Amino acid sequence: MPDQDIIALLLQLLAEEKQIDQAIAIDIQPQSNWGGQWQYCSLNAVASLPFDQRYDLAIVNLIKQQTVESALESLEITDTTINNAVVRMRDLFAKKIIIFAPLARTKQLRSLGFNQLLEIVPEDSPVQIWQFNILTYKHVPDWFNSKFWANPENWNKFRW
Repeated sequence: MPDQDIIALLLQLLAEEKQIDQAIAIDIQPQSNWGGQWQYCSLNAVASLPFDQRYDLAIVNLIKQQTVESALESLEITDTTINNAVVRMRDLFAKKIIIFAPLARTKQLRSLGFNQLLEIVPEDSPVQIWQFNILTYKHVPDWFNSKFWANPENWNKFRW
């Protein structure tokens, strides 16, 4: 389970970038010292969550504590369930997503477009932090503007 102090520090750093008003926590109980309004949801319930708002931030916990209750619950959670929940959060529900995941999920999260936050957690740590920010996901290239789309002055002179 991710340390609550790390989560609080991470939220403080994110709040410096942009105010977090609405947020959702997946398999992490929100704490009272976290800023903004938080909603809790389990990973299995994300598939049936109605799309009625877009959150500023989603925090997802893919690290399970090994208790009897979570062991029974984790039997129901497959890679497909995790992929569907993460993609649904990424595409519909959140502008920015932070995921706490074990090293075994590196390939899976990288294939979904997530970037690893190496500044916060050392590489050899068993828990890695991943992020996806829709606002910085794809940089618009310089050539993608009207100056390079076509040359109207050559339309009747040359055939391409």
